Amino acid sequence: MSWKVPPSHVVIFGRPGSGKSSLAEQLGADHGFQLIRTGELLRNAIRRGDSLGVRAEQLIKGGNLVPDSLISELLEQTLKAPGTDRLLFDGFPRTMGQVPILAKFEHALNFRIDCYLEIAVSHQAAVKRMTGRRVCPVCGSTYHLVNQPPRVPERCDRDGAALEQRPDDTADVIEVRQQIYNKHGLPILDYYRNHAPDQFRSVNGEQSYDAVYAETCRVLGLDASDSEPG
Repeated sequence: MSWKVPPSHVVIFGRPGSGKSSLAEQLGADHGFQLIRTGELLRNAIRRGDSLGVRAEQLIKGGNLVPDSLISELLEQTLKAPGTDRLLFDGFPRTMGQVPILAKFEHALNFRIDCYLEIAVSHQAAVKRMTGRRVCPVCGSTYHLVNQPPRVPERCDRDGAALEQRPDDTADVIEVRQQIYNKHGLPILDYYRNHAPDQFRSVNGEQSYDAVYAETCRVLGLDASDSEPG
């Protein structure tokens, strides 16, 4: 099913290693979406030192999870701000408990999620992709041993530094993150697939990045070659 008008309010889902965050950033840059990421909202609130940030920082320092009620307040603050006519939610809702929060804002702030977009990657493919990632400790450039290898094995193209594996890209940590997604993320996909079938779309995330981005744009009714004027 195609869109009469390209979606302006999108939720993007994908397991760790799916590449969804990179896709979200490019969609934001090329097509003017404002990215809504609860982790960034929390960090920004803490940096500002406002009342929500202080409460969040106290919880995090105490080793506690930030409750959905505080996440809800942060989202409300952001969604009520001007210039939020094109929204791309990346990483929210993260749990089934956050699904009604999004529905509440749709009703209260009079907007509608036009598309729930899955970047579909298997557990096995995601693990393989993540274990191959490498980063330069000097300049921060990222590589992949298979998909985007450096010219000289294990050396940065820019400065020649020895590449490193990120601490959260070790096999044990990757498996834990995948299991967390299986437990919390997959039920959300099933929920929207069943409750909003007309808005649900899936993209094959196991292609090359450029192919995934092109398919994502096609699914959203956007031109992959277009970008917002600077």
